[in-house]
Amino acid sequence: MFELDIFFDERDVQSGVRAPGGKMSDFRTLTHAEWMAEGTRRFGPDYDKWRFVCPVCGFVASVQDWKDVGHPDAVAFSCIGRWRKDGIDALTDGLHKGMGRPCNYAGGGLFKLNPVTVVFDDGIEHRAFEFAD
Repeated sequence: MFELDIFFDERDVQSGVRAPGGKMSDFRTLTHAEWMAEGTRRFGPDYDKWRFVCPVCGFVASVQDWKDVGHPDAVAFSCIGRWRKDGIDALTDGLHKGMGRPCNYAGGGLFKLNPVTVVFDDGIEHRAFEFAD
């Protein structure tokens, strides 16, 4: 079984930073069990098919997409544009959602825009992208 808790390499708490075009109410907190249940409900038990949306550029990527670029450790944390040749700059181009290309946003950088906080049983909190529709 693929362990989703390895994707998060940052141990930070939810900040008051707003995602571009987002509101503070767009941020939410889930227990790890709730997050896993929601992912399974939306996409089924095959983790590779779970999809997430970058909070900056709006690009939707699956767990398999992160694996394909060689970074399964960054799933739902940093946009896959960081590792793809067609990636755009998050601060200059990424804010223009709908360009159809991923950006180089990193969830552990200065601006922590990942809207979902996942709280594990040990109390550690990890930030993640929102599930895609």
